[in-house]
Amino acid sequence: MRRTLAVTAVITASLLCSASALAAPIAPYNGDNPFRCKTQNTGFGVDFPDPGADPFCVKYDKTQQNVTDLGVVEFLLLEPARVAAAVPKCFYHQTDHWTGSVVQGAGPELWNWEGRYFFDKARGMGGVRVDNLVIGGQPADPRQIPGFPPNFSPYFSANGGGAFLNETIPADPNCAARVDTPQEAKRVYRPDWRYPDSAFGF
Repeated sequence: MRRTLAVTAVITASLLCSASALAAPIAPYNGDNPFRCKTQNTGFGVDFPDPGADPFCVKYDKTQQNVTDLGVVEFLLLEPARVAAAVPKCFYHQTDHWTGSVVQGAGPELWNWEGRYFFDKARGMGGVRVDNLVIGGQPADPRQIPGFPPNFSPYFSANGGGAFLNETIPADPNCAARVDTPQEAKRVYRPDWRYPDSAFGF
């Protein structure tokens, strides 16, 4: 019972950190990357090939959050560096895969999910996507996790889900100035990218 509560607390905290409590979900989000960028796959670490890139697009492997080999401790020690790398950016997209276990590679997994998240400081927009959630070795419905924000429920199902968020992060005029002409926007956004109309009150 204590283990179940601890696992639930970890997952709830992680999802809420990804989707700010101040953010309002406005439309479904499928996890796609809005930005023109090369995804920097750092594996288990934080050795970014191009730390100055912006858009800054990263992929993390967070599947070694084990207890016996202290993998979860190493994971926690690296998280501040990941956050510090993201915070100064105007345009950010992250893909990650989380797995928690007592013994690495041995079941049951305490938690497992695949996540995709982004923020866009030029628009004051963001998004969060979670798929294939497993708790205690069993598929889990994110809506049933204690503390899951009820206003996110329409955008999630038993298999996962995602939502665009407004007010995720304050719009930054300096970032907005980087995409205030069509030519500049083409250098930042993928050519087929469109925000939902509801993002702008339409």
